[in-house]
Amino acid sequence: MISVESWPDSAVKIWTVAQRFQKFILVGAIGLLVNQAGLAGLHGIGDWEVRVASPVAIFASMLVTFYLNEAWTWHDRGTGRVIHRAMSYVPINAGGLFINWVLLTFLHDSFDMHYLIANLFGAGIAAFWNFGLNNAITWRA
Repeated sequence: MISVESWPDSAVKIWTVAQRFQKFILVGAIGLLVNQAGLAGLHGIGDWEVRVASPVAIFASMLVTFYLNEAWTWHDRGTGRVIHRAMSYVPINAGGLFINWVLLTFLHDSFDMHYLIANLFGAGIAAFWNFGLNNAITWRA
């Protein structure tokens, strides 16, 4: 473990955000697996339209990632009732869901990109939105 005790406050803050972002990415990878599996199951096996299957799969991943982020990524910043953080997390991640859904459907419909590949692009862009706002609002210092 790196000791940051002698570092300037600004460097410690950057280091802390970088460490938290790494945890967020790992949690996001688990969420992405849930999302991709849900999308593959609903669309690939269940024959749901991509436009309908995608939000359902993303919502399932939101449930998983909220729990993991609460328990691990921001475990040291969760104060008060969990329901209050969930009330911030859901609308923020609904914005991420929208970003993911728009990019997925655009790439799939306009460029005939495979839906699971298009979903990776959408989830990647949405991850920056979700991290930035959840770090600043849901689990603020």
